[in-house]
This record gives sequence, C-alpha cells and structure tokens, in this order.
Amino acid sequence: MFCSETYLTMWPSHTRTRWSRDCEKPALPELTTNCERRSPGDELVSRKSGKTMSNPLRGEVVRLYKNLLYLGREYPKGTVYFRERLKVAFMKNKDVTDPEKIRKLIDRGEFVIKELEALYFLRKYRAMKKRYYDPEH
Repeated sequence: MFCSETYLTMWPSHTRTRWSRDCEKPALPELTTNCERRSPGDELVSRKSGKTMSNPLRGEVVRLYKNLLYLGREYPKGTVYFRERLKVAFMKNKDVTDPEKIRKLIDRGEFVIKELEALYFLRKYRAMKKRYYDPEH
C-alpha cells in the first residue's frame, strides 16, 4: 500500500511524489542487465556471448577512445570522418583478449594522440605566423 501526501511544486505531478511517514513506499522494480553472476564471487559474464567482462585494461581502452573522440573534433577532414575511422579501428580489434597485444594497441593509440596534438599545434603555429609575421618573398 502506498499513498502520496502532497506533490512537489517544482516537478510535474506525474514524475515525482512526496511520501508521508505512515505510508509504505512501493518496491523498486528489479534492474535487468545483459550480465549475470554465476555465483557470488564470480566475474560478470555476458549473457549474449558468455565472455567475461572484467578485463583490467578495459578502462584504459575506453579512456583512449574518449580522448581520441575529443581530439577528433578539430580534425581537418571533419568530425564525422574521424569518428567513422576511429570506430572502424576499434571494432577491428574488439576481439583481442591477450593483455600484451591490448597494451601494444593502447600504446599505438597514445602515439596517435601525440601525433594529432602535434598536427593541431603545427596548424595553430602556422596560422599565428601568417597573421603576425611578414610574408617572405
């Protein structure tokens, strides 16, 4: 049993209610995911593929992908072009499970980040040089 005493004024009535102390709050629905634990101490296992999902390098790969996406916003051929190429590159290596190989791919991605930063720095340097220095004849 539940009841709502008054509605909060800053939220529409259908989205948020205030519960009185004498009323029971309704039970929250169970969250469903695509992962399951076979026993309490086990790693998370994907229901679709059956592969374990707790690769310790996963966070680094996600961080690398996000950094590259951020840097791709200024890419000379456009953001869409860069995003498509980035996605293809990451999807090509999605099945790699060897930690050494993943580490090499992460190092290669960090090298690409340095190259992109150098490209952007050079582009800004050239623009500044063109604005403030006399053109050479």
